[in-house]
Amino acid sequence: MKQFPKVMLLALALVSFSGVASAQSKKIMEERDKILAPYPQAQEGMVRHVIFLDKKSDESMFKVEIIPGKVMNVDCNHHTLMGQLQEKDVQGWGYTYYEFTSNGQTRSTMMACNKPNEDRFISSQTTLVRYNSKLPIVVYAPKGYEVKYRVWKAGKTVTSPSK
Repeated sequence: MKQFPKVMLLALALVSFSGVASAQSKKIMEERDKILAPYPQAQEGMVRHVIFLDKKSDESMFKVEIIPGKVMNVDCNHHTLMGQLQEKDVQGWGYTYYEFTSNGQTRSTMMACNKPNEDRFISSQTTLVRYNSKLPIVVYAPKGYEVKYRVWKAGKTVTSPSK
């Protein structure tokens, strides 16, 4: 019976914490919607993918690799999705966004495979862009396609030997 007040206190704390977390989450979503306002809505048959980056102390040391692709049922060969990632400008704002187009065709090596086909993420040509946590990276891709990304960090500067 002595545990009952502690359990009620814990339940009350969890409910109030979830309310605070929900309010913060709503505020973050509103801020992100405001940031995305200048970017065009996705056209029919397209999906808008948005990448928000964390703030870094020296963002010049980082790059972001945009990796468009699609999960496909393929054999054991190395496959590459054919497509194009174009850089475009938001008119009147000076912001950049990217548009990926593909007809879904792939090219691949031609090894003989003795394994059954499997579902794998098949990427297209990637693009390296500047790391900037102040603006999102916006990529439009056809429905059914994914946009992954990888953050690259520069290593130490190395001096080449003289000969």
